[in-house]
Amino acid sequence: MLDNAKRALRQRMLQERAALSKLERERISEGIYRNLLSDKGLANSKVIFLYCSTNDEIDTDKIAEYCLLSGKTVCAPRCIGHGVMSAHEIKSLSGLVPGKYGIREPKPDSRVVSPDQIDLVLAPCLCADRRGYRLGYGGGYYDRFLEKTSATIVALCASSRLMPLIPADGHDCRCHKIVTDTEVVVTYEK
Repeated sequence: MLDNAKRALRQRMLQERAALSKLERERISEGIYRNLLSDKGLANSKVIFLYCSTNDEIDTDKIAEYCLLSGKTVCAPRCIGHGVMSAHEIKSLSGLVPGKYGIREPKPDSRVVSPDQIDLVLAPCLCADRRGYRLGYGGGYYDRFLEKTSATIVALCASSRLMPLIPADGHDCRCHKIVTDTEVVVTYEK
C-alpha cells in the first residue's frame, strides 16, 4: 500500500518537474542557492557530499563551484553496486564522467571519502515534507548511504513540491533541513 502511494506520488512529481520551463528551473535553483548560502550549515561545514544534478534537477554545479572555491572538500556519489553508492572527492566539475543511468559521477580512481568524515549532505528529492522526509527516485541509494553518516542532511526541494506530508516508512531517513527557493525549513536539530 505504502509502495503504491510512493510510486503514484513519484510519477506525479516527475511529470510536474518535467513541465517546468528552463527559465523556471533556473529561478528555483538560484533561489535554493541563495538560501543555502545564507544558512550557517554550509558555512560551518568542511566536507560536503552533494549529488551531481541532471538537467531536470535542482542545479548543484554552482553550489559545488562555490564550495571548491571556498576551500571545502567536495565529494559526490559513485554507484558501486545495485542500490549502493560511495562518496568520492572531486577537485572540479570537469573531473566528472558519465556513470550509471547517465548521471555524472567522479572518476573510478578518485579518492574515496568515508561517510563519517562528511559534515553536510545535499540530497536530491522529487518532493519533501515539513517533517524532513524526502521522496527520491525509488532506488534507495541515498537512504542506504545516509544510514552510515552522522552528517547534517539537507534536501534541496522546489517550494512548490514541499508538502505537509508524504508517505514514509522505517527505511526512510529524515533530513535535518529542507532548503527551498523561498525558505529554509529546519525539521529537527541534530
